[in-house]
Amino acid sequence: MSKKKWIILAAGVIALGLMAMVLALVLLFGLLSGNGESAVASGLPVYTFEQSASSHAGYRHTTLTRGNEVYVSDYEEAALELINPEPSTVIGVIVPMGVSKVCSIPGQPETAYIAADCGGEMPAYAPFRNIKQPPFDWRTAIFREMKAYGPNKSSPNLTTTDPALMAEVVRVLRDGVPVELPGFTFAQIPSIPCLKMASDQLPSLLFCPSVFTDASGQIYLAESLMIDATSTPPQVHARWIPASPKLAQWLKGP
Repeated sequence: MSKKKWIILAAGVIALGLMAMVLALVLLFGLLSGNGESAVASGLPVYTFEQSASSHAGYRHTTLTRGNEVYVSDYEEAALELINPEPSTVIGVIVPMGVSKVCSIPGQPETAYIAADCGGEMPAYAPFRNIKQPPFDWRTAIFREMKAYGPNKSSPNLTTTDPALMAEVVRVLRDGVPVELPGFTFAQIPSIPCLKMASDQLPSLLFCPSVFTDASGQIYLAESLMIDATSTPPQVHARWIPASPKLAQWLKGP
């Protein structure tokens, strides 16, 4: 092979090497800034994420902001869950949380509620309410269906459409007197089941009170649970209210 050809071949190899280095740097930068789905690269609207102490003890006041639109997740939203836990219509991304997505909720206008992925390695979408939208008032809502879920929350144990029974849940939570549960521990949180109550006044979202049964068989309800991870050790905040005999009988099953 002539000297000229060797020079051309060497130049080509060097050029390919430089291109590979540039490509590697681009990929590395993409991983560090959001794996190619960063706020800039996505072309989607960017939401800023901020969190502070709530005016309700033990709760956190979390906001998503885009321009003049502000969405909040606080005490009033703590008991709400999405019917579809993984929405698919992406409307934005969160900074500085990398590729965390913001999605619309079917049946909910973006001027009312949106969903944001607040999880870590696994998606964990939570509803956020536009501050111009009044909080969902479960105290006056009309519910059409209620399901009782066990600790794994994968399938309901009981289902009812009895208006009187659902009204009993509302009455207990609204008018009942909270009590202290001295035997309740942080380690019990993963095993706490819940109720999931559907209302036409809250499309695609559910109101989900928590249920706890103590060692004696007494059943308690709480509007919501909040884990205060800023405390050492972490603290659990809930207003536990004894269930009425009618509701306890239903929850214990046939």
